[in-house]
Amino acid sequence: MKRIFQFLVLFTFLSGCESSEERTQRFFDLGNRALNDGYYEQAIEFYNQALKETPNFTAALNNRGVARIESGHPHEAVIDYNRAIQIDSAYLDALFNRAYAYEEIGQFKNALKDINLIQTLNPDSAFVYFYQGLVQTKMRNYEEALVSFNTADRLNPLNPETIINKATIYYFQEVYDMAEDLVNEALELSTEDANAYSLLSLIELEKENYQSSLAEINRALDIVPGEPYFLNNRGFIYIQMDSLESAITDINRSIVLNPQNGWAYRNKGIYLSKIGDNKSAIRLFNRAIQSNEFIDELYFYLGNAHHNLGDMEAACAAWKKGMEMNESTSQQMIDQNCN
Repeated sequence: MKRIFQFLVLFTFLSGCESSEERTQRFFDLGNRALNDGYYEQAIEFYNQALKETPNFTAALNNRGVARIESGHPHEAVIDYNRAIQIDSAYLDALFNRAYAYEEIGQFKNALKDINLIQTLNPDSAFVYFYQGLVQTKMRNYEEALVSFNTADRLNPLNPETIINKATIYYFQEVYDMAEDLVNEALELSTEDANAYSLLSLIELEKENYQSSLAEINRALDIVPGEPYFLNNRGFIYIQMDSLESAITDINRSIVLNPQNGWAYRNKGIYLSKIGDNKSAIRLFNRAIQSNEFIDELYFYLGNAHHNLGDMEAACAAWKKGMEMNESTSQQMIDQNCN
């Protein structure tokens, strides 16, 4: 409250002796300061004032969009980015930010359209191709994602993050030996990369090497203690080991640390289904779906929960959706149960 009072005193003192251009810049600067400090609602108000003075101020529109997406309003952010891009069609920051906003609300095709436009304006940027690969991965367009990551790798060789994402594609394609080779390549470049150990853990889990999987995820947590996604992954490993008490402890802690983590709701649903509470499991699977995250095998587990309750119509509908999302496990369930 003291901070706001100081701002108001400043406004009162200066407002009578400034030009419109000076007021625009002052409100914009104050908005940027509030944005950097995490005061998103205040930042929006300052940008509103800047835009009141200068309605076509593209930087203020872009930054207000950033404040809106950071405060949990991605649809409103898209509106701001649209206005900025209408004024300046080559405004790269707004194009990048709109792509991110589209990704946040699950409009991946629109995100890719913006990324393609950015590529025409900045064709030699490794990051653009890297980001394109991330969005294509969420769309489960694995071959296209691999092409994008390979292009990023060519433009910026020996980047561990790119190599790990290539490994992730091979993991999703169940080519585990190639995935493991790439992770080890990334670790040669960056020995303390927690994401690499996390992915190794998942690869070991697929091979049913549970103790090795647990050891690798613990290495990741040693590097980044309390990381919610790693805790959730460890919880999933414990589920596969039938250590259910340890599993739900990690998964619940992950949710507390990051309530927006759709993967954690999936894993908690798996836990609930495993202990026989399929109705609660279905509720959590649907909550995970609403997160708009890329979450592997989500519809497979949702269909299984409906199947456990004897609702084959709902089960087959879920597996059909999973099949559309390229879930091989859902395809298997369709073949076995829904013809």
